[in-house]
Amino acid sequence: MASHGTLPRWWPSPSRADVEAVLHLEDPVLRNLHITQTYHQLEVALTEVFGEEDVSWCGFATWASKTAGALIRKDVLPGLLAPLLERADALTRGQAELQERLLGAWGASVAVPSVLARALDEVLDEVSHHVARGNLLVFEELAPLYVDVLERFSGLDRPDTAALDAVLSRLTPGPVAEGGQDLLIQAVRRYHDARFTADAHARAELMFLANVLVAYHEQARLQGPIVSALQAPLEQVFLDGVVAFSRADANVRARDMSEWGVREAFNPLASRLGRLWREQATRMLMRLELPDVTLRLGEDIPALAADRDFPPALERLVHPELVALMAALDRTPDDTAGSGARDWGRLSDRMNLIVDLFRTRQQDRLLYDQPFTWLQVEAFHEGRVPHGRL
Repeated sequence: MASHGTLPRWWPSPSRADVEAVLHLEDPVLRNLHITQTYHQLEVALTEVFGEEDVSWCGFATWASKTAGALIRKDVLPGLLAPLLERADALTRGQAELQERLLGAWGASVAVPSVLARALDEVLDEVSHHVARGNLLVFEELAPLYVDVLERFSGLDRPDTAALDAVLSRLTPGPVAEGGQDLLIQAVRRYHDARFTADAHARAELMFLANVLVAYHEQARLQGPIVSALQAPLEQVFLDGVVAFSRADANVRARDMSEWGVREAFNPLASRLGRLWREQATRMLMRLELPDVTLRLGEDIPALAADRDFPPALERLVHPELVALMAALDRTPDDTAGSGARDWGRLSDRMNLIVDLFRTRQQDRLLYDQPFTWLQVEAFHEGRVPHGRL
């Protein structure tokens, strides 16, 4: 059975009322900060149930939510705009004659940079919206579940069917594609098993299995918001901006052209800018800030150490259900090579990466680190977005 440790308890255990209060926050930026902090507080509190050796899904969710916050706040805009404008400038030099013929010398010099900057800001608004929607969607479903696990499984000294059934009663049987929560039902059962498993290796496997089942459910639910964020239509917004620019100034030569003509003239440039945007958006979405490193999710998950990929307790998997799940999700079993996600819009690519991320880091105590400073937490509890790097 898991033993209690000495992890400091700086914050109280979140309650159902605390979770409800976060869900009712309308400002997506403040809500994300509260979501991230609540996951952290849940993770620390859950060590009373599972011990400190193995991190639960909440430990990973803390840092995924913190990373999402940069997109929700659009902190990435300056870093994105500069390289896109630089690439756009190189692209537009090849069309300088066409642009000058359509927009005039003055219009050609300012149209693309100004329209692109406004288009990028508008598209990032859409990305921010989709990421915030996903952040809320997952928290709304999973935070109350972990509060139940915490409240029902704490203090037990032997398996308790009544406590397990009480947690399971809030879940709906059925596949996730039909709104069901079969994966979460399996996860809760494995968490319950882990709570009462004395052998450290067996407990680590049960925790890993439960964490992956939760992640599989979560990522299936996030498919819509992720694809929508990746497909934010920069080309269309850019072309709309060029049309508006061509109509707004009497000195612009394309003023008398049809809207269709302006769009056709600038469509090749818009298409190339769109490809650049998708490259940048993919890099932006495919990153995860952990306490000690920023992972590029298109690259392989770093091995735990030079001589091993995974912690000893997860080096060789034997639990039949876990082995079967890894066979379905992990393209390179027992090896972090090949874990990089090729297409973040594909659920199978995300899960191929996530299983190795979870397996390498499940016993990383850095995941218990506080995501924010005391002053930052105080600020957003007072309804203010904190200053400084978040």
